[in-house]
Amino acid sequence: MNELKRYVIVISVVEGLSGAKSWCGETHIQKAIYFLEKLFPEVIDYPFILYKHGPFSFELRDDIGIMVAGQFLKLVPMFPYGPRILTGELAGKTKELFPKTLMEHGKRINFIAEKLAEKDVGQLETLATALYITLESHPNTIIEKRARKLCELKPHIPLESAKKGIEEVDQIIKEAQRY
Repeated sequence: MNELKRYVIVISVVEGLSGAKSWCGETHIQKAIYFLEKLFPEVIDYPFILYKHGPFSFELRDDIGIMVAGQFLKLVPMFPYGPRILTGELAGKTKELFPKTLMEHGKRINFIAEKLAEKDVGQLETLATALYITLESHPNTIIEKRARKLCELKPHIPLESAKKGIEEVDQIIKEAQRY
């Protein structure tokens, strides 16, 4: 995928998250792109690994930094918290270059943004790790078994939260099939 096209997808994710009342920090972008990639692989492709707080892409982090430096995105300090990430000066002009891409993938991007926008960092970690486990598991693996696997990987997540995360991911996967 061409670099600018990738940027347009990231810009659209940022807009979708912001429009759905998300804090829109890097964690939201990381997890939204992960869901987008795994549920709609034709949209975008970043390599993700299971890391400290769930699936994480170092290449996406690098692209976000490049996009901030290039004024496609901007950081808005939110002391004492981390920065919010919003669209930058060049976002609109860049989007104009890829109208077909935006038309083709806009509903998918907005679907993911709406599902994740109001989640806090802990909920995002649980959901993204639940998706990771679900995709790595046999299709008929029961919720309890996947939840226990999540707790093995992330011992700080309580079993009840893991079960709820797995159930929510199952519902998101089911709903994603409409797109």
